[in-house]
Amino acid sequence: MTQMSMTASNATGKGANDVVFAVLKKANDAIARYGKDKVVNGSIGAIFDDEGNFAAMPTVDEYYRNMPSAELMNYAPIAGLPEFLDAAIESAFEDQKPEKAYIKSIATPGGTGAVRHVFYNYVEPGEKALIPDWFWANYKTILAEHLRGHETYQMFDSEYKFTLASLKEKTEKMLKAQNSLVIVFNTPAHNPTGYSMSYEEWEEVVEFFKGCAQDKNKKIVLLVDMAYIDYAGEPAETRRFLKLFSDLPENILVTLAFSMSKSFLVYGMRSGALIGISSSQEIAEEFFRVNSFSNRGVWSNGTRGAQKLLADVMTNPDLKQKIDNERNAYTKLIKKRSDIFLQEAQEVGLQLLPFKAGFFITVPADDPKAVADKLGENNIFVVPLQKGLRFAMCSIPTHQIAGLATKTKEALK
Repeated sequence: MTQMSMTASNATGKGANDVVFAVLKKANDAIARYGKDKVVNGSIGAIFDDEGNFAAMPTVDEYYRNMPSAELMNYAPIAGLPEFLDAAIESAFEDQKPEKAYIKSIATPGGTGAVRHVFYNYVEPGEKALIPDWFWANYKTILAEHLRGHETYQMFDSEYKFTLASLKEKTEKMLKAQNSLVIVFNTPAHNPTGYSMSYEEWEEVVEFFKGCAQDKNKKIVLLVDMAYIDYAGEPAETRRFLKLFSDLPENILVTLAFSMSKSFLVYGMRSGALIGISSSQEIAEEFFRVNSFSNRGVWSNGTRGAQKLLADVMTNPDLKQKIDNERNAYTKLIKKRSDIFLQEAQEVGLQLLPFKAGFFITVPADDPKAVADKLGENNIFVVPLQKGLRFAMCSIPTHQIAGLATKTKEALK
């Protein structure tokens, strides 16, 4: 007997537990039962201090709490506060703006909202976006929610070295089947591997897409998910590749998913921006118009208080410096934890995916869930991916890192 459903056909059968938050619940349940010191919580992409407490930036906390109620609670404009839109561009690029380009931004609820708009407004219904084979699982969910599909390109070769060969092959293949194509890059400090593409690799990517764009019937949209850029290294160096998006062919649109959630540790405020880069003023204006319309049609207004916070920070050098200093301290803390894990992994022969910076390190595995379950028996909670295990260095206190690589190597057996 067929089970009755009251949903529209496009919604029938939807529903799944988010893996990250499911593992987080298990970790929190174990903490409640055994105590924080007995549990390793490597599940969530949020920074926790070395006492295992949620980490915030004191200057952000104090400044936000002292805002007038009208700035905290009133509506923001549909597209976002004008001063926020300027501030988001300044924060994303700093001094690395492309010289010949029109740049527009739209306020979104975190980087997730930015990704949503690109998938919905630039992938044709029923067609596919091209995403890396190591990816944030929500890409797949957002595409499915909007009746779009996905194809993956291989990030690393058989020796776990970064490669662009599969990206080029899949792009050429998909452009034969589709006249428009969205290609996702999650860099620098990629989630889940921690890999950052080099400037030279970006040069190769841009030249490749310029070649693809010689066919003027094709529309190419690059989505650069830069959520973790402020934890990836020296700002000018990590943003240097953005200058390559200058004077591109008119049929290439570059979009950036900018996240305040990570940069200011205000995950729950859900504030970010979608930034568009085009050599065509007309296409840049279309970008702003189309995505503003989507704002109204999906969530209407963003969080005014968070928008005002960024606007004030970017026009107040002293305030910005204080926050930068606090962020740098957390960046150093995560690097310290990562270095301990990387060193031990090398000593015990634990294979890792190439890591440069960021919140996460990934261990490839043939049966990730079985290994994660094995670690869970010892109150070590990490996220099983399709082809490996994601360790959130951001959330594991430093004193709990030593021995983790050894236990993971044993669990893999």
